Amino acid sequence: MTQGVIFSDTAPESTDALLVGHKFARQAQLRAAGYQVPEFVCASAAAFDRMMETAKGDIPELADGSSPGELADWSEKAGAAVLRSGVPEELIESLLRHFDRLAGDAGAVAVRSCAVPAAGDGDRGGEDSAADPFAGLGRSFLAVRRAELIDRVAECWASAFTAEGVLYRATRGGDPTATRMAVGIQRLVPAARSFVAFSRDPRGAHGAERSLIAAAYGLGEGVVQEQADVDHFLVDSTTGQVEPQLVHKKRRVLPCASGGTTIEEVPDELADHPVLDDHAARRIAELAMALERHFGIPQDIEGAITDDGEIHLVQARPAVVSAPGEVPHELHWSNGNISESFAGFTSVLTYSVASELYAVGFEELYRRMGVPEKALRRHRYELRRMLGYLDGRVYMRLESWYRLHSHMRSFLSIKHKWEQAVVTVDSSVAVPSPGRLRRWAMRAYEMPASGVRRALAAHRMRRFFAWWDERRAAMPDPQTRSPSQIVQDYRDLWADVALRWGRTLVTGSHVITELDLAERLMRRWAPQADRGVLNGMLCDGPLNRSVMALRSLLTVAEAVGNRPQARTTVLEDKDSADVWRRLSGGEFGEDIAELVQAHVKRYGDRGLHDLKLETAVVSHRPELLVDQLRPVIATGRTVAVSVEEERRARRQAESELRTHCAGPLRHGALRLLFWSLRRNLLIRENARFCRTELIGASRRMVHALAHHLVSAGQLDAVTDVHDLTIEEILGAYEGGRAGVELRELARIRAAARVVSVQRKDPPNVFATDADVPVAVALASAGSARRETGSTLSGLASSGGVVRGRARVVTDPNVDPESCRDRILVARETDPGWLFLMLVAKGLVAERGTVLSHMAITGRIFGVPTVVAVSGVADRISDGAWIEVDGDRGTVTVLDGSGAEGES
Repeated sequence: MTQGVIFSDTAPESTDALLVGHKFARQAQLRAAGYQVPEFVCASAAAFDRMMETAKGDIPELADGSSPGELADWSEKAGAAVLRSGVPEELIESLLRHFDRLAGDAGAVAVRSCAVPAAGDGDRGGEDSAADPFAGLGRSFLAVRRAELIDRVAECWASAFTAEGVLYRATRGGDPTATRMAVGIQRLVPAARSFVAFSRDPRGAHGAERSLIAAAYGLGEGVVQEQADVDHFLVDSTTGQVEPQLVHKKRRVLPCASGGTTIEEVPDELADHPVLDDHAARRIAELAMALERHFGIPQDIEGAITDDGEIHLVQARPAVVSAPGEVPHELHWSNGNISESFAGFTSVLTYSVASELYAVGFEELYRRMGVPEKALRRHRYELRRMLGYLDGRVYMRLESWYRLHSHMRSFLSIKHKWEQAVVTVDSSVAVPSPGRLRRWAMRAYEMPASGVRRALAAHRMRRFFAWWDERRAAMPDPQTRSPSQIVQDYRDLWADVALRWGRTLVTGSHVITELDLAERLMRRWAPQADRGVLNGMLCDGPLNRSVMALRSLLTVAEAVGNRPQARTTVLEDKDSADVWRRLSGGEFGEDIAELVQAHVKRYGDRGLHDLKLETAVVSHRPELLVDQLRPVIATGRTVAVSVEEERRARRQAESELRTHCAGPLRHGALRLLFWSLRRNLLIRENARFCRTELIGASRRMVHALAHHLVSAGQLDAVTDVHDLTIEEILGAYEGGRAGVELRELARIRAAARVVSVQRKDPPNVFATDADVPVAVALASAGSARRETGSTLSGLASSGGVVRGRARVVTDPNVDPESCRDRILVARETDPGWLFLMLVAKGLVAERGTVLSHMAITGRIFGVPTVVAVSGVADRISDGAWIEVDGDRGTVTVLDGSGAEGES
């Protein structure tokens, strides 16, 4: 009686999606291919057809063009008719017999449904198809006992007519009543942990380069239905680097002794422990990628991990992944760690000099890192646009950085760490990763060259510092030079910089690599040690020039503080220029005069924002040293105290490292690694100080030229030079400048500067339309201009940026019309919210993962979506004007009052 109706997973029919649906057809294929898929049988669509022979008489007709309300009413009646009809008697005995075989010691099974494609649709239709994943709308049950089995099968059939499924089919242009349902009865995996994984991050930012995993303790229902607290893990497909995003876990889903599932508390010892360790995360990512290769498209898989560590695959479907080709052509900008040098508004003069430094420095770096000369020539234009000048702010143009950096063979190994420091959040800029064989070949080719660079780095940098010290000392005082001589001095200096400065950047890659290795080894060998141990191990290293500048200041402060009259004068006399004259003039002793003069001469270029040429530094205005001394003297901080604090931090870190890192070999390896890190940090910091001195020398030459330009009537004031580029200044004497005279040009830019300074900074990372002038994009793009400091962060789930009125809903039983063209804000959602989500222009939820119903719906319909935004339903008022950035995972309150602000 059941022939042609119920199939085992080994039957040939079990791989036919027209009979069992894509979900079970794939599981049968994967079992045959040797994957660890739990055994199952499937009540095919033919079993559903037998049931419908009885039920169809009770299902009313549905008129064409029915409204959402009429569709919902019809679906309720159709589902009730299926439940009344129930499972045909001739199938019950067979189903129970299969249950007895599959239930085993657990005494329970999993019962899952899958919509079957219509004849002729093949792999392009039905639930879990390549064209329409349609996931999460059919019913599934875990831990089903024998007495519940028949009712659960009927409920799976009835879920063919849920209001959500009917509306979904109508929205997608299909017949809302035309569906058939297969039901699988599967061995229940005793899951200690469960996961859902995407072979590629479905949010589009770096989808081609990493896998995304969501995992929770207990059964998979906790992850899929958001009933458990979920950890997320990003796994770099190139390096295998695992980036965890952990939460405090309180809930997990477990089977009930009486059947079904229950939510229980996570034991305290597991609450803050990662659900997956790095090894398990990599295994799952490798499994997801293997299935992507097997099926030829990105995959969304579900699985369970038993106490013995075995991974069991319970589902694989095509993933809903943002397609790069569907997004507009954009430019991506980041101020990342560049904001440390050029924070906030920056003069056009500084931008022009910084652009030159980055261009010549990185060109030489790429050459030293083995980038072929042909590639450098082809992409030389990218070197000139590594930095952008956006409304007076300096940003990195990420497309240029990725294109240039990708030519370095070593970049693949440090890419993820570089992005953490520079991009700060997902930039949505993807660089294609080479295949595995090519990656290994590149690494094998690169390792000898990298080893040579590391071995010679210290020697080469000693030679560089000796050259620089000699070059700096030989620079003539610009005040004694004519304009043409200053121009020539500037050109000669930067010609030398172009030849040598790249070697100062090589050490930066060594620091990134070693720091990444140290973090990995600390997590593996000393997992109980906190981040402070690593930071402490970097203290008390060799004395670098930046520390020497600080200690020189402390020495001056200590000497002045020990002279009562000098101390009183510095602390109480607010005329810093007069105090400087008295200090340097010997009024308080020749030893103090010599001390302050020596400090200014050696370290006078160091100061706040000293890479900005418009910033005054001590070498330019020595009285600023007095302003630096006052707080130091007042606090009584000394060199001895500073040294002791560093040594104490290092001793404490070493003590904790010995405690947490078992084994002398591992401990010794970590100490050696930290020694190398401290040495390379010394080199890097010395190089940065040399950069400060380079900008200081350039500042002095430019300001000397500015005085000459004022004398020649070309500028109104010396400070007007800050509104000119370096080429415009030099071109005034070289004849390479055309257009408006310098005075008028400086006036125009000064007026624009006044306006720009008052504007808010763009975000740290944002995008602009590449087909629109940047100035226009900055003025109009929502992603490029925040209008409030009230920004909430969550999990980016579906890309895009949208602004609109918030519709805060805590109960889905509201009129969907109230959500139309609004941004739906909820605590959590399930498929019952589909009516509301379909009419909303943006989606936000307090709970959820990138695989939640809201996230999947957002990606399917291209609606910007952010989930896991803590407290959002309480922190945003109904009707507030907000911006949702589905790429960055942020929700920004633009106007909480509800005033109009459409854009």
